[in-house]
Amino acid sequence: CIRDRHGMEARRPQCQTPPPFRPPMLTTDLERPALLGLRRTALLQGLDEAVLAEVAAACRFQLVRARQTVMSRADTDRDCCFVLSGRLRVVVLSPNGREVSVRDVAAGETIGEMAALDGHPRSATVLALEDALLARIAPAALKDLLRRHWPMCERLLQHLAHAARRLTERVYELSTLGVQQRLCAELLRHVQAHLREGGATEPSPVPLLGLPSHKELAARIATSREQVTRELGELVRAGVLAHAGEHLLVQDVRRLAERIEGTAG
Repeated sequence: CIRDRHGMEARRPQCQTPPPFRPPMLTTDLERPALLGLRRTALLQGLDEAVLAEVAAACRFQLVRARQTVMSRADTDRDCCFVLSGRLRVVVLSPNGREVSVRDVAAGETIGEMAALDGHPRSATVLALEDALLARIAPAALKDLLRRHWPMCERLLQHLAHAARRLTERVYELSTLGVQQRLCAELLRHVQAHLREGGATEPSPVPLLGLPSHKELAARIATSREQVTRELGELVRAGVLAHAGEHLLVQDVRRLAERIEGTAG
């Protein structure tokens, strides 16, 4: 037995089992929606549970509130973020404070991948449009997962190719199209998304449900809110659009597309 300096018997110290590992910022309240969100992330869909567990262990989970800045242009933070819930907006701010919208980001998408991969500062600012849950992964951990799991790497390459195409299209529109043509292009993208969701293909009247505000449309096509209002009125007078209660209606999708190409009669 072990005795202390007074000759009394001393108890052996008891070894305690360490608490189970839990990724930083992941609480019991967040655990279920966080893991469900990872499974629905486009970059991670179809991965087996063991790989998904690796990803979860490498992530820090963060709740952001509506109107909060998620990341800022020129920041040196380089985490890649999986958007598990909520909606964000990627914007570029001019020196005089004018906001140009690049794209909206929904649950299941990824942001911040460029800084994570090339080591350069952030190229844009990201704002939360509503409360959102993010999974942040450090560049070294992301690159390690990409090296070891080809499906993740392939999907990220496809994501980057799609982003390059989208930006090429935006540069073309801003450089060569007038304001009304850019507005028609934005409306056509909205219509095509609506048709894909509904499974429709006919160019019959299509309601512009969920259309962004005039201010948001102006930010997307690099013009003023007043100009958007004027151009929408002109499209109504030309019969391309029509009022249907509180919503606008595209009378004929083909005529809307012809406006972009400048072939409308």
